[in-house]
Amino acid sequence: METGDILYFPDRPFHHIGMAYDARTVIHANHKKNFHKTSDQYETGSQSFYMSEGAGVEHFRPPWAKCSNADARKAELQRVADAIAAGAEYGKYRAVRLFAGDSAFGPEAFTRLMKYRERYEMGKATPDRFSKPGNEVIKTVTCSEAVIIAYQLTFPLGERPFFINLDGAHAMPNTLRTWLKASGWHKTR
Repeated sequence: METGDILYFPDRPFHHIGMAYDARTVIHANHKKNFHKTSDQYETGSQSFYMSEGAGVEHFRPPWAKCSNADARKAELQRVADAIAAGAEYGKYRAVRLFAGDSAFGPEAFTRLMKYRERYEMGKATPDRFSKPGNEVIKTVTCSEAVIIAYQLTFPLGERPFFINLDGAHAMPNTLRTWLKASGWHKTR
């Protein structure tokens, strides 16, 4: 597992998406803890387990070899994820909204992204600012949306396949998985 890997968890209702923050940490959104970091390793009794190695978990890695500054982009992806996590809450209504609308990246998704990008750019010099009400990059997210927006804020619109060309507000985890498979991301597990 390396920074930027997208993890697909099939064993949850409607599935689940997370992103490798680093080799030992997964960042993901759920209704209990919002968009947050979780250690990949956890203990149950006397046994250790890894979230990323659960039954059926799939790992997708972007083709970093095609990115001339991959290390810098991974660091920026972490900064963006931190900025989103600082203020985003899990939106139960937003999760219901996933079932309505089109997941294609269209004009509405573009408008929302420009709003998030402006908020991120205004606050990134003072990242602690993102946790203050009114300064959030994005206020409510779902698991797949948080990961999609993190990639969209890190990469320019035309930089494919790194820019995830989906409307995060309407993209279910399985929709993102299908897009990753079709867009040149490598399934590593």
